[in-house]
Amino acid sequence: MLADWWDRVTGRAGKREVFPSRFGEAAVYAMPAEDGSLVRMLNVGGVLQSATYLDERWATCPFAYLRSFDHLFEAALPEALDPLVVNRVLMLGGAGFAYPKQLLLEHPGVALDVVEIDPAMVQIARERFFLDRLEMQLAAEGRADDLRIFVEDGEAFLRRSDGAPYDAIINDVFVGREAVPFFVSDEGIACARARLTPGGLLMANCVVEYTGAAMYRLFSQVERLRGHFANVYVIDASDDEFGGADNYLLIATDGSYPFTGVIPYGD
Repeated sequence: MLADWWDRVTGRAGKREVFPSRFGEAAVYAMPAEDGSLVRMLNVGGVLQSATYLDERWATCPFAYLRSFDHLFEAALPEALDPLVVNRVLMLGGAGFAYPKQLLLEHPGVALDVVEIDPAMVQIARERFFLDRLEMQLAAEGRADDLRIFVEDGEAFLRRSDGAPYDAIINDVFVGREAVPFFVSDEGIACARARLTPGGLLMANCVVEYTGAAMYRLFSQVERLRGHFANVYVIDASDDEFGGADNYLLIATDGSYPFTGVIPYGD
């Protein structure tokens, strides 16, 4: 298995590979980062969906917006009125499993469920983005149950009321740069809220291109979330190195937490 991993890092690093997927051609290729290291990219339908470093940082998210999901752990800071300890997380949209790698290896004790509708994405993540290595490491540490992968439609998964609630739900479901309508609708938000613990977090990546219409969608989504939760926080999660558009992290919750980098409402 180690030999297979080394072959992926060296022998295939410079090749562009193409795989069929539910949402069009999935291209996998490597490009240099600003520091000269190689980053393997996952491009689906012409849009970057995920990435991984090919060195010892294989479990670190290259994209800033993915790293920004770590704000969820600020809910447990002592400054919070009623701190939220995050033990169970649901992530809607797996793609290259970049954030699951970072989350599970940097935060032992957290259990993560990932829902990915496309089995091709899961296979690509295992073969090209070190999901297999993550699974092996978790198994070696006796933590195999900390990661559960559900290959199914995220809407159907949310509508089910079985199972324990989640402390945080991360919505990163896109077709291209467009959010899937259900997950940003009132119905979808209500379904997610019903699966949260009291004070739990609904987190969403919002892609904003440089147009007035895109900014309107951001403001509209904030207002829609405010109709379901007591507090909505907006954090700039844009990426100067890899981003082709701005990214904003939206956090909706009934709790009051000391998140850093929050943009004051109205700005």
